[in-house]
Formats: sequence, structure tokens, C-alpha cells
Amino acid sequence: MHDPTLTHTAARRNMAAADGAAANGYDRGGMASVGALSLYAAMLRGELEGDEALQASRHIFELVLNSVHHAIWWKDANSVFLGCNRKLAEYAGVGHPSELIGKTDADCAWGAAVVPRSGTPWFQDHDRMVVETGEPLIGLREQVRIAGGRVIWVETNKVPLTDFDGKVVGTLGTFTDITSRIEAEAELQRTLEDLDERVRERTSELSRANETLRREVEERVRLEAQERAQRSHAEALRDTAAAVARSLHLDDVIEQVLIGVGRLCDHERSYVAFYDNEGVLELAGERYPDHPDRGAPEPHTRITDPLGGWSPPEGLDDGAGSGPVSARASMSRVNGSVVLPLEAADKRLGCLVIEPCPGHDLSNSDVDRLAILADQASSAISNSRSLVLARSLAAVEERQSLANDLHDSVSQTLWTATLLAETLARSSDLDAKQRDRAGRLHALTAGALSEMRTLLLELRPSVIEETPFADLVHQLVSAFESRRRAKCRVDLDRDVEPLPTVKVALYRILQESLNNVTRHANAENVHISVDVAADVLEMRVRDDGTGFEIGSASEHFGLRIMAERAAAIGASLQVESSVGGGTTVSVLVPGVMELLVPAPQRPS
Repeated sequence: MHDPTLTHTAARRNMAAADGAAANGYDRGGMASVGALSLYAAMLRGELEGDEALQASRHIFELVLNSVHHAIWWKDANSVFLGCNRKLAEYAGVGHPSELIGKTDADCAWGAAVVPRSGTPWFQDHDRMVVETGEPLIGLREQVRIAGGRVIWVETNKVPLTDFDGKVVGTLGTFTDITSRIEAEAELQRTLEDLDERVRERTSELSRANETLRREVEERVRLEAQERAQRSHAEALRDTAAAVARSLHLDDVIEQVLIGVGRLCDHERSYVAFYDNEGVLELAGERYPDHPDRGAPEPHTRITDPLGGWSPPEGLDDGAGSGPVSARASMSRVNGSVVLPLEAADKRLGCLVIEPCPGHDLSNSDVDRLAILADQASSAISNSRSLVLARSLAAVEERQSLANDLHDSVSQTLWTATLLAETLARSSDLDAKQRDRAGRLHALTAGALSEMRTLLLELRPSVIEETPFADLVHQLVSAFESRRRAKCRVDLDRDVEPLPTVKVALYRILQESLNNVTRHANAENVHISVDVAADVLEMRVRDDGTGFEIGSASEHFGLRIMAERAAAIGASLQVESSVGGGTTVSVLVPGVMELLVPAPQRPS
């Protein structure tokens, strides 16, 4: 049977043992724990009542407080300690938790703020925050200087302490030593930072290596591209030089030069122009790389000189040893275009002009290569023009020789035949029929003689300038009448004698007009007049032939050529015609008083 008396006796004995153990160091030999657990068991069985039960509860509460690893305390609303566990007492350096009752943080080793996140103000501010807000503070990291002067890191939790009515009357707090964790985290952070630094250094090394490799690759690619470009440019220069050397025809040389320009650089347009005898620049050839099908320029198209005239560069002597100046030395840039002079034997022949694509100027290396091409072109063009000149001189000499032979033989024979025919036609021994035949023979021989004289003028063009203008007109008329059974009336003042250039132009226009009448007009009568009035010379050729509709005339009528000849001397050409109403060609030369010279004296 259960004996209550024995049970109470045993409980009292255990309680006394627990009190003694607690008084001598809490848990000497584990007796306090054993005694407290026995009391707790007895209390649960209902074996303890009153003071005995209350004392047993107190022992159990102290056992729990002193057994946990955390430091535990509780304070009033003014941060005054009301109690703590044994762990906090150890940190404070006191023998028993009761020694902290009635004290504050300022009375403890951690009261001085010797390190950040520490000191009495720090701790009490958080106590006041919990009291005033009624909200807990969980996981607060702080630094605490414990007994012995060592500073540790703790993780603090503070909750409001309330009375039975729920009013906050203080705080209940715990903290745990996390110094090893903080040191581990710091070591980990240092390790991570060191690792990051090594990664950054390695990444930087790799980036530098990659950048070096990239630059080396780019330089290799650039050098290879430059080598290919140089090889291509060298081949272009070589091919162009060979092409221009193979041909002595000027048009072929110009074409090959412009093709070579297209192989050397990208551009919008390139052209070659030459100076004429008057120093005016005329377009000789042009090329549009993006429009290769564009037609050739009109012959003798005059353009603005991009060089603005030319004088020998400084240091160039009078040909006694300086030699030709390179195109590179005389190169100019005009409105973005590169202008390279074409020179030979200290004489400027013209220029090679390269117009770049919009927004892309030609580089100095492009100009250097183009200058080499221009020098090659200058030599080829000079050789071609020299050959043309030589052939022209040879042709002139041959024509001169032929003219001399015709003059000395055929012309003299025709002149003799004309005299004989004229004498025969005047003979009184002939009847009317024979006299008519003799007259026809005289007309034929006279016409043949006029044709021969006209032919001699063509073979010796310089003679046109030396022959009086009236004689030239009558020779053309005689030749025309010998070819056509048409009457030609001439009204010409023999004192009208234009300057040589004007005279040649008027002669050629009259010659072409009579040729048109012969070939197309089918006229019976032609009237030629040359008048000077109000400082204007007017030469008019009128026929009564078939005529034509203005604007529908074919190119073979030569109207365009006659207009160009008139424009060359500052004159104007007017053509009036209608179908069945004949044709009138008029040439008006203004300022003629300055274009006339004294008529040559003729024998009386």
C-alpha cells in the first residue's frame, strides 16, 4: 500500500538535499538536478502541497534557467535587473545571480561602450523600445564585454514582460554567444573576398590575354587585308601600265586609265580632260563605276578648269634638267575631288579628276596610287599624242606633196585645156552647133579647174587663210556650177576680208551649204550674198529647192556642224526653210569691224 507519510518524508529529504546543493554551487555532483527531478516527480503525483509545492516549483524553475546555454535575464521598465540565470551571472563575473538584482547595465562589465553596438545607452535604448512599443526585438546582434575584459558577439532577443493585466512592466531577454559564428562568417567573408579578388585578377588576366589575342588577330587580319589590297593595287597598276603601253590610240589609253582608277579606289565619277590650243579644258573621257552604261561625253565639251590655270611649280627650271614633276607633287583637292595633273616634258596636257563617293574622302594612300597611275597615263598620253602628231605631220607632208604634184601636172593641164576650150568657143570658123559644144567643153574644163583648186585648198588648208575671201567664194561657186546645172548669183564686196579664223569658218559653212544644195535641194537657182551693215557681217545662201520642215532635218544635212563652226567665231547660224519653199542659211558675225583686215592688193 502507498504510505503518504513515507512519501512526504522522502520529498522533504530530497528538498533539503537540493537546497544544500544549491547553496554549495548549484549542482555539486549532480545532486541538485537529481533532487529537483524527484521533487518535480512528487509534485506531479500530487504528493506535495502548499509551501512544499511552491518550493519545488522554484527549484524546478532554477534548474531550467541554469541548464540552458543562453544567458537569461529580466528587468523592470527602468532597465533594472530583477533576476537572471547562472549563465548571465558568469558573464557578469558574480558568484550568484542574486547579486545582479537591483543593478543596471552600467554596473556590469559591458556597461562601457568600448566597441560599436555595445554599452549601456545601446542596451537601454532597446529595452525602452520594447517597453514603449510592446513589440519584441529578435536576432539583435551586439557586442558584450564580459568579465575578464574579453569582448564577445551575442545574438539578443528581447520580449515585453507583462503583469496579470497585460501591462508591460519590463523586459525579458536572452542572448547567445555567437563569437565563433561571427568569426567563421568573417573568415568566410575574407575567404570569399580573397576568392573574388583572385577571380577578378584571373578574369583581368584572361581579359588582358583575350584583348591581346584580339588585337593580334585584328592586326593579323589587317595586315593580311592590307597585303591583299597592296597586291591588288600593284596588279591594277601593272595591268593598267601594260594596257596603256599596248595601245597608242588615245581613246583606248583614256579608257584603260579610267578602268584602272576604278580598280584602285571606290569613287563616284572619274574623268580625263585636256587643254585645247586656247588653253581651255575639254572633256576627253569619263566613267561612272556604278553606271558603266552611261554614254561617252560629247566631243569638245568644255568644262571648268579645277586647277584654275597652271604655272610651273617652284624649283622647276626652263627644261634644262629638272625633268617632269610627279602628279603627287602637283596634286590638289578641290571640293573633295582629287585633281591630278597630266604632265609631260614640263608641259601640262590636262588633268585626271576623281570624285569620291558622298561622305567618303580618298585617303593619302589612295592618292599616292592614283598619282602613280597619273604619271603612267601622262607618259602614255604624251606618246599617243606624239604619234598622232607625227602621223598628222606625215599626212600633211604627203598631202603637200600630192598638192604640189597636182598643181604642177593636172592643174596646169586643166588650165591649158580651159584656155584652149575658151579660144575654140570664140573661133569664127565654127558653126553654131560646134560653138555650143565648144562652150560646153569650156564650161566643163573651167569647172574641173575650179574643183581642182578647191581640192588643192583641202590638201593645203593653210592656203585658205592666205587666199582672198572673194576668190574662195568664187572657186566654190565655180565648182558647184560644174556639178549642177544651176545658176548661182554672187553679191560680194571684194573689199570684205575677215580675219583668218573668221574667213576659214565662213568658207567651211559656205562649202557645207553648197554641198547640201547639191545633195538634197534639187534647186535651179542659188543666191550668195555677203554684206556688212551696222558692224555686223551677214553671209546668206538662198536656194529655190525642195526645202524641208524645220526640226525634221537629218544629221547628214550638216546643220549641226555649221552651227558649231559659227559658235566657234562668236557668230550665230539661222536656217529658214519650208517644204517646196527653198532654204535660206544665214550667218551673222557681230563686231565685224574688229574682225576685218585690209583687202589684199590685186593687179589691175
